[in-house]
Amino acid sequence: MKKVLVIGASGPQGRPVAEQLAAAGFQVRAMVRDTTKVEDLAAKGIEIVRGDLGDSASLSAAMEGQEGVFMLISFFAGNFNQANAVATAAVAKGVKKIVWNATGPILPFDTGNPSIDMRRGILSTLEKSGIPFVALQPTVYMENFLIPAIAQEVAEKNVLAYPMPEAVECQWISHQDAAAYVVAAFKAPGIGKLAIDISGPEKLNGLQIAERFSRALGREITFRPMPPEEFARAISYDGNEEAIVGYYRSIFDNPSLMTTNVDHKRAVEALPINPLSVEGWARMYQNALTRN
Repeated sequence: MKKVLVIGASGPQGRPVAEQLAAAGFQVRAMVRDTTKVEDLAAKGIEIVRGDLGDSASLSAAMEGQEGVFMLISFFAGNFNQANAVATAAVAKGVKKIVWNATGPILPFDTGNPSIDMRRGILSTLEKSGIPFVALQPTVYMENFLIPAIAQEVAEKNVLAYPMPEAVECQWISHQDAAAYVVAAFKAPGIGKLAIDISGPEKLNGLQIAERFSRALGREITFRPMPPEEFARAISYDGNEEAIVGYYRSIFDNPSLMTTNVDHKRAVEALPINPLSVEGWARMYQNALTRN
């Protein structure tokens, strides 16, 4: 398999997928709504096409001649119809494999949060399509710590704030590692239907994350549970503040929703990558987390 379409390559999760696939020798076609945002990808030899998940004609055209498709549906802004459109077009165009970043766990029960509950329907759609697929279920992204308000508080006040109880233990993952799992999934032969949890190598609570930041940055960092309302304002998703507040408030009410128990060893055995630790990630972004 050589030709892969990356849907949403201008986003913070899709971009590293396109870059790493190209670096691994794949012929990458990137579908974006605004081609001006990916001129740097074009300079790396990645083919750029304009398309939209809500436009079936553009989606079909983007898949022409492609063997693989990478799909990611936005957590707060996406919907089931977008995923269904991808599967329908993939069947029509003879796509041989779909790799889907589900942006979180695919739960066997309803939570009342449409962004989470639609994942089960998307998985069912992929299963019914008959196309081999890999559904990657990441934990929580380290890059959330780069949200300007969060990074600024680390840099200026030596405080790491995040909307979770201090005691919640989670296995954080980076965008780069999530992309590496995608590359491994496209390389892996003989996969028919695989839904697998992916994470970083460490299970850490808030205090332990702050300790890793302290070592990476060379100064003492403390942890602060950030109120959901403050976080919603910080990430500025137009029209979705209520959904964001509701999601993170549910985590404070039920910490198990964010507690992870991923079998990391199984993940890297099935899809080999070299995972990044929280401390290693913080070292990479030291400039963004330090006062100038």
